[in-house]
Amino acid sequence: MTEEEVERAAQRLIKEANRKSDVERRKYEDDRYTEECEASARRAARSSILQNILARLKEDLDDAVAEIQSELDEKLEELYAQSGASGSGPGGSGGEDAPYEVDYSLPMRERYITVRDHYLSYEDKEEALSDFLADTVAQDYLGSYYSYIHQLLLTMV
Repeated sequence: MTEEEVERAAQRLIKEANRKSDVERRKYEDDRYTEECEASARRAARSSILQNILARLKEDLDDAVAEIQSELDEKLEELYAQSGASGSGPGGSGGEDAPYEVDYSLPMRERYITVRDHYLSYEDKEEALSDFLADTVAQDYLGSYYSYIHQLLLTMV
């Protein structure tokens, strides 16, 4: 499989994951709106019961998005393993200033996983996205795979 074919296949997988994520977010928003309206009708809009229900709905959304992410990760890893995709960086281990290990001798799949795992470890996904966008090392280190992590983080914000 050529790098271009791998990139197109990965884009399709990411689009599908984004679509699933969007469906889950819309479902969450609809359920939240319904619960808030019902609580308002019962004059319980500020109750702890409503807060608990909304927290449960948010937790369900987070779990669903995490599951979608996990499925995407598995599919991408399988795709990269099948294609044998590897990057052609400057070679050798990098001493570049990055919050993760930069090693250009690693295959592109491993680089992707290293950078992705670093940014997914953030509690605050908005901060992760902001830091990722400011990470100039990642742009060079990941090449065309940079956009995959960017799209992934956008779905989680």
